[in-house]
Amino acid sequence: MAVKSNAFGSTTLTAEDAKKFKNQITYGKPKDAARESLSRGSSMASDFRASRQLLIKIKK
Repeated sequence: MAVKSNAFGSTTLTAEDAKKFKNQITYGKPKDAARESLSRGSSMASDFRASRQLLIKIKK
């Protein structure tokens, strides 16, 4: 599936790609890595809202 975007934030999908994307959103199953990423991101967002500071640890 090809997604074309530009510097102004516009995204264009062909009719076929839009149909695939809609089906993926409706019927697709998230991967475990996506669930873990969502969990970490939600935790970071709540920490930031509470303290207005964010600590990011980079792993090798």
